[in-house]
Order: sequence, then structure tokens, then C-alpha cells
Amino acid sequence: MAMLSGRIRLPAVTAMLAAFLACAAAFAQTPAELLIGRWELVSQRRVVDGKGNPDQPVSDQNRSTIDFSTDGTWRISASSHKGSRGTYRWLGPGRIESTTIKAPIPAGNGARRTLSVEVDDRQLTLTVTLSAEELKKSGGQAKPDVTYPQELVVVSRFRRLPG
Repeated sequence: MAMLSGRIRLPAVTAMLAAFLACAAAFAQTPAELLIGRWELVSQRRVVDGKGNPDQPVSDQNRSTIDFSTDGTWRISASSHKGSRGTYRWLGPGRIESTTIKAPIPAGNGARRTLSVEVDDRQLTLTVTLSAEELKKSGGQAKPDVTYPQELVVVSRFRRLPG
């Protein structure tokens, strides 16, 4: 490294920093690229009308995976039901729109929701906020004796599966 009177020359430092940033940018992946792959659900947190519970680990009988493909489709495989599938598209930074094509409950078919997405190479967090009306629709016919929350926020955390 060029030295002048015990000091590093500014041009040399600038060149090194530029080389480092160019190299780092070559390996950086966008959230859209990081989302692609297979993810295993590890925990969920539900916040009902502003009152939250801690993250709940997923039991073996509720184990599920979600696959995001480069063609804009997703598929959930779950041990507790037959799974579901749909499409997604990026709305902007940290948000996707998901449309369910096939759901375990027929009332869920065609549901369109906006999800918040946080993703890196090992972890994925999907957050969806549902209104009372959306909950009634997705649960089939509303029952007269059931009280639905005004808002339900579900935070699902996943870990990336190999391969």
C-alpha cells in the first residue's frame, strides 16, 4: 500500500474501498432472489386487536413448508391439511401481494392479501394483517355466535431448507 510520511494516500484507500464495494455488490442478492426456495415454518405469533402473544413454536403435527418459485407461484405443504397454492408478485420493498388459487377451505380460494416480507439467506418472516371481514370470508360462512376480532396480525417465521 502506498505510504507517504506514515499516512495512507487517499487515492489508494478510495481505490480499495471501490474494489471492495464492487465485489460485495456482485454477491448481493435482492429480496426477490432471496425469497426463492423452500422454507420450513418454525414459529407463529398472533396479535389480536393489538394484544400479542409470544412466538409459538410449530409442533410436529402442524409442520409445514412453503416453496416460492421464480415463476411467481407458491405452494404450501402441510401435515395438518392438504396444503394450498397460489401466486405472488412484488408490490415494492418488503411487500408482496399473494393470491390463493387452491386452499384447504373453498372460501379461501381467490383470496388476495398483502404480506410484509423480511428475508435473508437463512430466515424469512411473513406478516399478514386480516380484518374481521376477511376473517369471516376465509372461515366460510360467518356464524352468528362467533365474535371475530377487528384485526388479526399473524407473523410467521421460517428457516430456509437446503436444496
